Amino acid sequence: MSSNQNELVSYSNDQLVTNSLLVAQKFNKKHFHVLNAVKNLINSHEKSCQLFVSTSYIDESGKANQLYIMNRDGFSLLVMGFTGKDALNFKLEFIEAFNKMEKQIKEAVKPLSSAEMFLQNAQLMVEHDKRIASVESKLHVLEAKTTTRIEEFTIAGYATLLGLHVNLVQASKFGRLAKNMCKNSNIVPGTIPDPRFGNVHTYPEQILKVVFQNPIN
Repeated sequence: MSSNQNELVSYSNDQLVTNSLLVAQKFNKKHFHVLNAVKNLINSHEKSCQLFVSTSYIDESGKANQLYIMNRDGFSLLVMGFTGKDALNFKLEFIEAFNKMEKQIKEAVKPLSSAEMFLQNAQLMVEHDKRIASVESKLHVLEAKTTTRIEEFTIAGYATLLGLHVNLVQASKFGRLAKNMCKNSNIVPGTIPDPRFGNVHTYPEQILKVVFQNPIN
């Protein structure tokens, strides 16, 4: 048997296939003879069309030539009538190549054990939780920025960004701290309309980072 059996067969579109050029080379036949044999099979019965797919390949001269791709059944039907001194050995060589490739594919997709399935599901759950957390974080940012200027936040908006809840008393306390820090830094707080409280102040993020380091009580 040849040492390069896997080259005779490949895996394409969920099935094992070979092609007319490989068949011609292995059986020492002219490729156009093999092409004619395939065409005769296709013309002889409509079901044969399902076993062969016509395509093309580029030869060494750069010319496009016809080629038939065939599955295991197409190959078996095609070489059934091939005779000669070494024909049987060539048929067996292809069959062994088909079987070997099929075994490799089955081993590659073997069922997972219970432990492997548990681990895989756990990994999927972790990835799912990470995606949910990422989405929630982006939503917090979006919610905060839709109620403030892009470069500044209200007290409530910044709390939303951090995923915190502040009541009116806490917001008022943080607001006073932020206002005093802005005054000491010669920063003029911004204002935006709020449907609940009228105009409310906005503060730079660097100010609010310091303010929110204070405990919420």
